[in-house]
Amino acid sequence: MSSIRHRSSRTGVRTIALTVTMAIGASTVVACSSGATDEIAGETSAPGNSGVTAPLTVDVRISEVHYHAPADREDQEFVELVNLGGADVQLQGWCIDGVKYCIEESTVLAPDAFLVIARGSFPGSLSNKADELSVIDPLGQTFDTVSYTDREPWSELADGGGHSLQRVDFTRDGSDPTAWSSAPPTPGSAFVAAERATVGDIVITEINYHPEDDDPAARYVELANTTDASVDLNGWCIEGLEWCWSSSTVVAAGATHVLADPAGLPSLARNSDRLRLVSADGVVHDVVRYEDRQPWPAMADGHGETLHRRDPRESGLEPGNWESRAASPGTSEASDGTGLVPIVDRVDFALSPPPGEPLTVSANARADASSARLFYRVGFAEEIAIEMSVDGTNLSATIPGQQAGDLVRFRIELSDGVTTGRYPRVGDGAEYTGTVVAGAPDAPSPLTRFQWFIPDDVYDAARVETTLHGDDGFPAVFAVNGEIMDNVTIRIKGNQARSNKKRKWKVMLPAGHQWDMGGLLDAPVDEFDLLPAATDKSYSREILTSDMQAMSGGVRQQVFPVRLEKNKEFFGLYMYGESADADWRDRIGLSADSLVYKAEKVSKLNLGNLDLPRDVFEAHYERYSQTYADDDDAQLRDLIRTLGTLKGDDLIRFAYEHVDVPQVIEALATMRVVQHPEWQHKNYFVIFDPEDERWRLLPIDFDLNFGRRYASPCNARCDEVKADPWMEYPGGNRLAGIFLNDDHFRTLVDRRTRTLAERFLAPGFLEQRVAELFSLMSADAELDRRTWGQYGSSQSLEQAQRILMEQYVVPKRRFYLESDKYLPPAQASDPEVTVDIVEQDESGRVIRATITNASADALDVSGRVFEDIGARLPAGVVIPAGGSIEVIFDK
Repeated sequence: MSSIRHRSSRTGVRTIALTVTMAIGASTVVACSSGATDEIAGETSAPGNSGVTAPLTVDVRISEVHYHAPADREDQEFVELVNLGGADVQLQGWCIDGVKYCIEESTVLAPDAFLVIARGSFPGSLSNKADELSVIDPLGQTFDTVSYTDREPWSELADGGGHSLQRVDFTRDGSDPTAWSSAPPTPGSAFVAAERATVGDIVITEINYHPEDDDPAARYVELANTTDASVDLNGWCIEGLEWCWSSSTVVAAGATHVLADPAGLPSLARNSDRLRLVSADGVVHDVVRYEDRQPWPAMADGHGETLHRRDPRESGLEPGNWESRAASPGTSEASDGTGLVPIVDRVDFALSPPPGEPLTVSANARADASSARLFYRVGFAEEIAIEMSVDGTNLSATIPGQQAGDLVRFRIELSDGVTTGRYPRVGDGAEYTGTVVAGAPDAPSPLTRFQWFIPDDVYDAARVETTLHGDDGFPAVFAVNGEIMDNVTIRIKGNQARSNKKRKWKVMLPAGHQWDMGGLLDAPVDEFDLLPAATDKSYSREILTSDMQAMSGGVRQQVFPVRLEKNKEFFGLYMYGESADADWRDRIGLSADSLVYKAEKVSKLNLGNLDLPRDVFEAHYERYSQTYADDDDAQLRDLIRTLGTLKGDDLIRFAYEHVDVPQVIEALATMRVVQHPEWQHKNYFVIFDPEDERWRLLPIDFDLNFGRRYASPCNARCDEVKADPWMEYPGGNRLAGIFLNDDHFRTLVDRRTRTLAERFLAPGFLEQRVAELFSLMSADAELDRRTWGQYGSSQSLEQAQRILMEQYVVPKRRFYLESDKYLPPAQASDPEVTVDIVEQDESGRVIRATITNASADALDVSGRVFEDIGARLPAGVVIPAGGSIEVIFDK
């Protein structure tokens, strides 16, 4: 509880003492100016400035911000001002923008005095994440601005760790993190450095935040008692983990305690988190932060290792105080005096240096180094060591110039005189960083170059190893525009594709690394596919399918053509293919707890599948998530049983209640237009997301789209290209069949198909896109044909693309746009739609609304913006004739 007491004279302005009473921990402090106070609150004296004349300038600044008190005790938070000028300042009418506070009464702040404004005094709030505060006088002049965050380089102990932000350098800008330090709060007093960051009777010594098999029940946090007396954890909490002990849990002197939970400690993040260990009396004993990439050891992020603390007396926020090793719950290896591993925070060097030009490498260590060496290697030759110049935390060295196209990799070892550290650090998935010396390709090409470096003997083994799956593979290096990714893992992927001469490859990045390839990708990835187009002489089908998905606004995997080079030589014309992995599922809006199955063989979700032996069933429906669960795939089996037993209106009702209807409609309509020939029985994901309790059906693998098909005896190597109406397919799949075999849903799918066809099959649209692809790929396509050969009759890129247009696009256009036999006519340009707001919150924000289609035809409203309710509808939303949909917003 805080209170502010004012005292002023009715006959004029006088110096006012402002007393702020605040509860801090178990004690109460009275924050006044830094001079002494008498027993009558209101009279102050300035500190030790007698005889010194200061310039009479107004200089009021923010000197301390306590924005996040331990245990989220907001009543303890405050903002402190200081008068750095040489005269009293009348603060009446001054405001602190950011917390909605203005000083309404006469308040005079003496030179060098502090004014503490407690949380209870202002109607606004101090953000626990990031905020901006400004000190503004009655004339609107800004005297100071502070923008802070809860992340480095700002002190993280101020974020609920028992410290406040305290300004130590007023010559710097208020938003400069170097102008601030942190220490236990000192409201009304100057900064006093803390001897220790936290109390540390109990500290966190090991964290298993991401088990290798993703099983949440395997997560744990190990605590160690650093004292020579027992400690009872009853009433203690780990903030960030949302865990408190509610019964006696005694940790003996020097012993450990492992916190685990069958529910899997659900608040323990799998990528980065900050944990605060707070005792029952509100004292912070430890603050720990971890991340899953440099400068933290990423091998603890689902790669079979856990985070281990080195020194219990050093800060848990320092990455140099943590290593990744094999799990050892209950056996702490932390030891006083072990110290920190030297850490390199940043390394700078030029990408793609010209041939013969030396490569200068500069690095910044987190603390002063006594010595450092750089180890570099060219290609796969032996390492060469050179001494680095060391100036405190600054390191530098120069690598001699190399030949065009050479792969140049390096690592750094630095020492503080006791301990040696590395960059990339031990525990990172990469061993080196580096670049590729600039050099033109062996033939002109407008395509993006993917440069693949791999020892010849390793490639010879990789190209014939067709049995690997999962994360197994062979080490290699990839580079795009001079940026390298070291120690990637590569293997052959696919089913039938494994038998092709030109292989399909999966590329998995090293632990702790994501890559957007300099902005080429829609989002950073940690794995990707290299698609060979071995069954597509036009090299266009997967690209055009991705284009279609992007245009429709539905689920998409990014695809684009690349020139792949191996060890400086042309390897093939390939497609970058976005992997349908967990990151991709996150980007398309699925929760991390989604159950994901990939259909293989002949798998139509029919009742007969339930009679298969368990191992055969699992081969038909390969589980891609939560593989640790031994549940006999009960959720999927229940779906198959439901699809096989419900009929008529009951099946429609089930779909509306338990299927993502717009997603399935969108998938069906999109795959009709591009004519996916295989996703009735395989090449699809069936996914259940427990967050909304709905099933999805997502098609994958698009190399046979646009008129190709798998047929005996040529299998996927048939030359025939043929357009079909494709109206009933894939109705044999029981989930898709709900939407194709019932008139209610079939009408909605037909309407969405018509919308997409009008855009994608419009005269000239695909002709222009295919011409663009020809100009990009023609040179490399011819090289690829000579390198790898082709199935069936040989075709140039021009011939193959002409066949695609003449034998697929033109007849498909006739089916969908020039005939009234298959699809409904074009949608009216001004359909009758009404919007009704059903529920709003106190601010007027819409919570629930209905959109009604008053027309006699189904209405496609995919992607449409309804500004009166602030909603953009997702792809695949079609309103039945005379029907309505309910739009519900998160509260």
